[in-house]
Amino acid sequence: MPQPCQNCHELEKMDLEECVLVRFNMKRNIECPITDSTLIQLSIHCPKLQALSLSHCELITDDGILHLSNSTCGHERLQVLELDNCLLITDVTLEHLENCHNLERIELYDCQQVTRAGIKRIRVEILM
Repeated sequence: MPQPCQNCHELEKMDLEECVLVRFNMKRNIECPITDSTLIQLSIHCPKLQALSLSHCELITDDGILHLSNSTCGHERLQVLELDNCLLITDVTLEHLENCHNLERIELYDCQQVTRAGIKRIRVEILM
């Protein structure tokens, strides 16, 4: 899998909406969708990340968000997280995001496994 952010320690904003990473092979290009592995790499290599769009990255799961929320950028920097139409995201993701102390905006449009109760809980946590 390509590591798009390995040398991006100063990166503050990243838009991966509907993105597919492409790895160049000697004979052909190989498409690599955005997955939890991508989030692990972002968590390791992008400690200053403040805004991240993952909308329509349909392979992102609660586990990927856990890695992001437990990282330096998650705890200290992340202000905006767009997860629109991430179909595998659940209320568990919202629990993980409670670790993101500077989070000001979360977009969850059409995340079908996120409940109203989960959204109410995260609202209370963010406002406290």
